[in-house]
Amino acid sequence: MKKLLMYISISILMIACVESKKINGELNNGDPFSGVVNANDDKAKIFQNNIKLFSQNDFSYVSKYLAQNFTLKTATDTTVVANGPEEAINYWKNIHTIFDEISFEKGLLQTYYQNNGDVWTSYFGTLYAKGKFTGNDIVIPIDAWIKWENDKIIQQIDMLDSKYIAEEIEASIIID
Repeated sequence: MKKLLMYISISILMIACVESKKINGELNNGDPFSGVVNANDDKAKIFQNNIKLFSQNDFSYVSKYLAQNFTLKTATDTTVVANGPEEAINYWKNIHTIFDEISFEKGLLQTYYQNNGDVWTSYFGTLYAKGKFTGNDIVIPIDAWIKWENDKIIQQIDMLDSKYIAEEIEASIIID
């Protein structure tokens, strides 16, 4: 009886390990867009730190992590809004010229290691800020995606409702 229980226990453990691999995407099922999702890897931690530094108007991370061919897109624009680290810094500094008290909730950070070799880290959370020209407190749900090539970020896509940004820009023009 003990041997039977031992064999059953070992069998269950082996099946659980195989099932766990399937759930975590470690078995390549042939789908190039399948893969592994990790919520606490080094890339997610880097993105979290970059978000924190951005909110402080500190772009010291750019030279270490952004590739020279980096592109930045927003969901509200069909074209690239910044090419390369320098243009990205200028774009982000402009955000700080219209908003104060920029912060982000902790949110959900995950890195997707796809079977096709692509690596993306995403942030799903909320952006908080105070308009410098309207004085409005804003709350914007945001999804930000960065694509990695080795240890460099080659692309960022920000998905957010830009109406508050447009309102703040309009208010800045009226005041000038």
